[in-house]
Amino acid sequence: MDRGGFFPRQEAQEHLFNYPLARLFLLMARKVETVMLGRQFDCAACRFRDRPIFIVGSQQFSADLLGNYIRANRPALTTVVNCLADIPHPDGLAGKEWRLIFIDCHGLEGAAILEMLHTEATPYLQYDVLALFNLSQGNADIAGYIDCGVRGFFFENDQPDVMLRGVCALKYGEMWVARGVLMDYICQKPRKAPKSDSMACNLTRREKEILIHLSSGATNEEIASRLYVSLHTVKSHIFNIYKKLQVRNRLQAAMWAARNLK
Repeated sequence: MDRGGFFPRQEAQEHLFNYPLARLFLLMARKVETVMLGRQFDCAACRFRDRPIFIVGSQQFSADLLGNYIRANRPALTTVVNCLADIPHPDGLAGKEWRLIFIDCHGLEGAAILEMLHTEATPYLQYDVLALFNLSQGNADIAGYIDCGVRGFFFENDQPDVMLRGVCALKYGEMWVARGVLMDYICQKPRKAPKSDSMACNLTRREKEILIHLSSGATNEEIASRLYVSLHTVKSHIFNIYKKLQVRNRLQAAMWAARNLK
């Protein structure tokens, strides 16, 4: 299955939000070509190569297998743990950067995964980049997981190279999700009542500017460089944007912007 649902990384344009919502996310779905074919990930030059990767799984063999495979093919720092509680809590990481966390979902029902995301995983979802692997095609509630803030999705029948490409994409701030699944998710969202115009009014001019760049797929570092501000300033603005819009992740913020910003 082609797993290519990503934000396009072209320069942000003010007229981006004049596109119909479906067209905006069809652009997102073409990310696999622009990332994997148009630009190759260079591990030697990757500024995220030393970013920690944690693999969470009670089945030691499965978790170790993934960790060893990533280490053998990428210059990555991987650690295998039995549960999320074994990973240092985000509250004690002031000033440090996010981690990439893979959670083994083998044998878990969709409801159990959602329960985990709504409880023990919540603080990590707010700080780190979380991905689920060994998902079952039959019972995975991808829309629910996206709403929780999960960024990557890998299934039991995925080939090993898919995991490696997903690691690179996630480290670069992309999502890793099947384009068909992403489009199904997007098509369901406009049926909900639109957000109040008051939310757009509550955003400052700078917050709207950052939201446009964010929705184009720019990383925090890229936004800071384009706007000549510090990375800390960008993160503070994004935190305020999420709070004002009552969203939890970049995808939800981009969807809100596509419907509400003109």
